Amino acid sequence: MALPIPGSIDEITPEWLTAALQSSGTLRAAQVTGFEREPIGAGVGLLGELARLTLSYDAVEAGAPATLIAKMPTQDPGGRGLAHMLGFYENEERYYREMQPLNPIHSPRCYYGAGDPATVQFVLLLEDLAALRMGDQLAGLTLAEAKVAVGEFARYHARFWDTPEGPQVDWIPGFDHPRWQGLEMAYPGAKDVFLARFGHLLEPRDREVVEGFGPQMVDVLRGLDADRLTIGHGDARMDNFFFGSTDGSAPMTIIDWQILLRAPGTYDIGYMLAQSIDSELRRDHERDLLRQYHAALVAGGVDCYSWERCWEDYRRVLLFCLVYPVFGGGAIEPANERGAQLVEALTRRAFAAIRDLDCYELLP
Repeated sequence: MALPIPGSIDEITPEWLTAALQSSGTLRAAQVTGFEREPIGAGVGLLGELARLTLSYDAVEAGAPATLIAKMPTQDPGGRGLAHMLGFYENEERYYREMQPLNPIHSPRCYYGAGDPATVQFVLLLEDLAALRMGDQLAGLTLAEAKVAVGEFARYHARFWDTPEGPQVDWIPGFDHPRWQGLEMAYPGAKDVFLARFGHLLEPRDREVVEGFGPQMVDVLRGLDADRLTIGHGDARMDNFFFGSTDGSAPMTIIDWQILLRAPGTYDIGYMLAQSIDSELRRDHERDLLRQYHAALVAGGVDCYSWERCWEDYRRVLLFCLVYPVFGGGAIEPANERGAQLVEALTRRAFAAIRDLDCYELLP
């Protein structure tokens, strides 16, 4: 019989943890007798509720995790509704169940996962990465970190470039998925709140585009939809990066696989460079970083994607990614002061990138 899914992290019990970890084979005979809970990620994970659980057992057992991360849907109604509409929670639960074994880059081990889309109930029990250095999106990527990330994403994108994997990944949406129309419908309300909260950060042309971007959103995406698609992470921002891996085998571990999509790999690179790196550093190095990315794709066997197309897609991604600060600042209530600072930082960076590369000329 399937385990019931707790309604929140507060509803997780030692008995439920024992059953979940035993059902996945993480535990054999040991039982969880208690745990300490530490909320984490406030102002970082905008669409999820996270806590570190430090577990006590009735017996010593090899492989029993001393700590783990419990991840569940946010309790914020706006964020929860947006994530449900876009299928984010279901995507991540399926990623760990079906796609993680195919992925050449490192992501946390999943000890247990379950979900019920009908009730928007999901839970993941994930490897604790506290021993690794976590990225800080407010501080922004250094050039050395950006080079590492670009190299890792190139390996990931090359692995899935135009190589259908059958039922394992056929659920990952493309730009024709209804979620994009749902996003377009939700845009006006988010836009109004965003402009009220953060409109003072925009230049007149920025504000004009934000006001009218809703009906143009899907058309901008369609300009990316062609025979050059891979599987994008979809939320390639520094708060989702850990440097190193717990087993020492990888230079990065990447979390938050909620927003998977079929897209050119430049979707992830544009999103990352527009919003997770200071504008001055991006201006000085973005072309070289994109050259590095394109060269790594070619070395990984992608021979159908020209440099010129890569650069054009990058600029189009920058334009589309204005929706992230709009929804981050308009549809989701910032969890704390850092959450508000994060939206402000990505607003400044995203619109500076759009202006620097004259991306508004790509509007339909």
